[in-house]
Amino acid sequence: MSDIHIWDSHVHLFPPEIYRNWAKYADMDPTFGALTAERRDGKGTREAWVNYEEALEIAEDAGVYGLCMQGWYWNDPGLMRLHNDYMAEAIRKYPDRLKAFASVNPKFGWTALSEMERCAALGFSGIGELGPGGNGYDFDDGDFLAVLEMAEVLGLPVCIHCGEAVGHNYPGKDTTSLAPLPKIIRYHPGLKLILAHLGGGLPFYEMNRRWHGSFANVRYDFAANPLLYHIRILRAVVNLIGEDRLLFGSDFPLVLYPKETRDADMKLFLRDIRENAGFSGKEWQKIMGENFLSFL
Repeated sequence: MSDIHIWDSHVHLFPPEIYRNWAKYADMDPTFGALTAERRDGKGTREAWVNYEEALEIAEDAGVYGLCMQGWYWNDPGLMRLHNDYMAEAIRKYPDRLKAFASVNPKFGWTALSEMERCAALGFSGIGELGPGGNGYDFDDGDFLAVLEMAEVLGLPVCIHCGEAVGHNYPGKDTTSLAPLPKIIRYHPGLKLILAHLGGGLPFYEMNRRWHGSFANVRYDFAANPLLYHIRILRAVVNLIGEDRLLFGSDFPLVLYPKETRDADMKLFLRDIRENAGFSGKEWQKIMGENFLSFL
């Protein structure tokens, strides 16, 4: 299980300027502030902060070769561009070990579409992570659909934050209805989608007789899984849809095991997957790296 290049398809690396001056940028973008604020009592999970070079060191120590930086759901166009510029710098410096998905807020209209074109020219590998709840739109929104159409034209996959319909409440939980997604997927057969956080449960609904077989261009990552589900869910999803469409993603440097460490860490999740997910050697090879690279 170690003779492959492991790729984490879902990490968030912010410009140091932003997290070193967190209060300033939290005030500029209250959604960012709400989702990244540390609890005063020191309990619960939290967002750790590392730059891309620190992230690569932590990844290498854990046996992870490559990282795909996901963007953020900024509500300020200047912060969207600042974040994209930082990721562009990172992939220029480490083209073999870093990939980037562009921060885009569909509600910026033509500004969002122009930013997609700019990032495509800079060598970005995709668009996302889109956050409908964080930006105030649903999956029927015309601006969101325009972003999907532009991504299809550019040949770039789109990663979408999907929230589970049931369960506990927590900062950042997205309750946007996923109901429109199957029709969108069927209407855009050339569009490649990564539905984050196990698609909010959509792998189960793929078994619906009317939709079964329509999701060939959809992948699911399991970012933040330890905070949402028991590790056994990964075996259940493989049993539902097979091993070819599941992607390793962590949400690093989000703290996934807050009772064990409050620091940025990758080793604990990797160990949990190795010991408890029940993957065969072939499944490990595909899910932990090959599926992501082949999808791109």
